[in-house]
Amino acid sequence: MSNHLRNVRCLLENAKDFTVTRKVDTYEYESLEKLILQDDIRYSEIMEIFTDKIYREWFYDRNFAEKEMVITRFSAE
Repeated sequence: MSNHLRNVRCLLENAKDFTVTRKVDTYEYESLEKLILQDDIRYSEIMEIFTDKIYREWFYDRNFAEKEMVITRFSAE
C-alpha cells in the first residue's frame, strides 16, 4: 500500500472523531474518490469530506475493506 493510501486511511479513521462539516452528495462520490486516490485534493479537504459517515463508509468499503494494512515496526536496536 502506498504512503498516500496509508495517509488517506489515517484521515478516514481520524475523521470518525469529528462532527460532520460537509455532507457529500451521491453524485459526487466517484469523482471525489478519484481525486482522493490520485492525490489531487488537499488532505484538509479529505478530512472534511470524511466527516460524512455515509461517504466515509462507502469509500472504506470500496478501497480498504478486505485489504490488509501492513504496519512496519522499527526497533531502536
